[in-house]
Amino acid sequence: MPPFVVFILGGSMESKKRSLIKTFSWQAVHMTLVAGTIYVLTGEWEIAGIAALAELVWETAAYYVHERAWARWGKKVK
Repeated sequence: MPPFVVFILGGSMESKKRSLIKTFSWQAVHMTLVAGTIYVLTGEWEIAGIAALAELVWETAAYYVHERAWARWGKKVK
């Protein structure tokens, strides 16, 4: 079945396990990029690591708030 048909019918092309693994792998890539960028700017791995972890926590919290806002007010968007 073509992907757009699966999407329209509400099906899933990926298993929940695969999506979960992809989520964690993306977070690892993202944290590496954030830590690497901060290391380049500061020259300190400790600061880079702490900042990457802090960013992960803030990003997760912000994403949750964003999702809840869309659940409440995003229904108006067609």
